[in-house]
Amino acid sequence: MKLELKVLSAEEQEQIHRTSLDILETVGIEIWLEEALALYQQGGAEVKGNRVYIPPSLVGVALAKVPSSFLLKARNPLNNVQIGMAEPVCAPPAGCVYISNYGEERRPASGDDYLALLKLLQVSRFYGTNGGGVVIPDLGPGIGQAEKYAWMVLAGYWYSDKPQMGFTVDAAIARECLNISGIVFEDEPGCRVVGIINPDSPLRYPEEMLQSLLLFARAGQPLVFAPCSMAMTTSPATLAGTLAQNNAEVLAGIVLAQLVNPGNPVVYGNTSTISDMQTMSIAIGAPELSLLSGAAAEMAAFYRMPSRVGGALTDAKRPDYQAGMESMLSMLTAQSSGASLIVHSGGIVDSFLTLSFEKLLLDEDLGGMARRISRGIEVNPQSLALDVIAEVGPGKDFLSTSHTLYHFRKEMFRPGLSDRHPFQAGQDYGNNLLDQARQEWKGEIGFF
Repeated sequence: MKLELKVLSAEEQEQIHRTSLDILETVGIEIWLEEALALYQQGGAEVKGNRVYIPPSLVGVALAKVPSSFLLKARNPLNNVQIGMAEPVCAPPAGCVYISNYGEERRPASGDDYLALLKLLQVSRFYGTNGGGVVIPDLGPGIGQAEKYAWMVLAGYWYSDKPQMGFTVDAAIARECLNISGIVFEDEPGCRVVGIINPDSPLRYPEEMLQSLLLFARAGQPLVFAPCSMAMTTSPATLAGTLAQNNAEVLAGIVLAQLVNPGNPVVYGNTSTISDMQTMSIAIGAPELSLLSGAAAEMAAFYRMPSRVGGALTDAKRPDYQAGMESMLSMLTAQSSGASLIVHSGGIVDSFLTLSFEKLLLDEDLGGMARRISRGIEVNPQSLALDVIAEVGPGKDFLSTSHTLYHFRKEMFRPGLSDRHPFQAGQDYGNNLLDQARQEWKGEIGFF
């Protein structure tokens, strides 16, 4: 039986849905783009200034048009991935501005770091997508924001043939991202680049996100709606209240996407967590983030659409015990909640700010372990192995049986870096795993 994490009952999902509809109809949501306001109004919503009041009927019409899954194309068709209705796709980190490697001081990410990461992710069998601002590099003086993001898009397609995550920073950058992907794919129909739209919680969509939303939807490209609120500061202190608010924010975005392009692929996302009330900082290693992620995946299933949650997340400043503990909690939740797309599946430390090359590789083991647990135990006549047990009998071993040779690779997870060797006297085990990870990534990429 496959392991399934359940956070909400069917009745609780319905309660959240109804509360979100009430929020949209009576509280409304702020929309800071005239073109978007006009689209909502034409669709039947009430518009007062920048506040839009969306009736339940309009939400229902939009939800009925959303596809339950879609194919995300890669430059190499062998690397195409299905988003929804399949095994979760693990995506790399995005948005980090610093690099912190073992034995080194934290420093701003560089262009060389970006290229190295693209190469590393390209050869990985764990990460299903690439690009999309794995880090946001400092390219030096004289390079403007638009040029920097265009360079990142081009580098993503040049150094990788996996599906690409896109950019939605503003209209100019979103347009350039779509133009480049159109050239790469020769404007063939289908989904070729993913845009992530973040509401400005609580209950507000800023101009830049709305402009990018309209551009991606008109190009027929998939959109991920992902609130990143912090309970107690930008959403209610109760997780149920945060879910209701986030759900309203996601639904408002989906309605607009469907008004622009009926049937446009969308993904129900969530990256919300809590504020730490001692430091007032975001806490992405908190267990509450995992609960919100699991609940978000369930709400996506409630609406019969794909979902996006966070992966191996931590507030630790380096790949230490805290990082492993927090990352496994969020990744196991993501893998076992039925999520479709898991962003930040590895490499994150320092509350989204920093990327660790070593942790990017270590999280492949962590994610693989979580994936194996989520698969559960398959019970059928073949796996019960009664005939093999009878053949071997008491006091013997199963190593040489055809049953073992057939099953051991797919039944057992084998880590790439974790140490399973017997203890050896005199060997330094202090940072053995980090040393291995460092040697691995330095060997995988040529110029370090």
